[in-house]
Amino acid sequence: MQIVVRRSGGFAGMTRAWRLDTDDRPDADRWAELVGALPRDQVPATDPAAGDAVRDDFVWTVTVARTTVTIPGRRLDGPWATLVAQVRDQGEPA
Repeated sequence: MQIVVRRSGGFAGMTRAWRLDTDDRPDADRWAELVGALPRDQVPATDPAAGDAVRDDFVWTVTVARTTVTIPGRRLDGPWATLVAQVRDQGEPA
């Protein structure tokens, strides 16, 4: 399974990305558990109309297999934050 994490925005407006293929890893079962724990029906979102946006905040775009979610930086927490941190730590720059 392919996992791609993209971070965009911030003060400089730069985009960085990391990619990880769990099929090539000896700990593929652990990655499957991590992905299985993601609350896909409760993706943190922002409502610009409610004044919820934060200037110069990062925006995280996470693609797991064929599913892509976008999460504002200030709302990146829980299992989504864990996945992002581990892909950044163990993945390759994309």
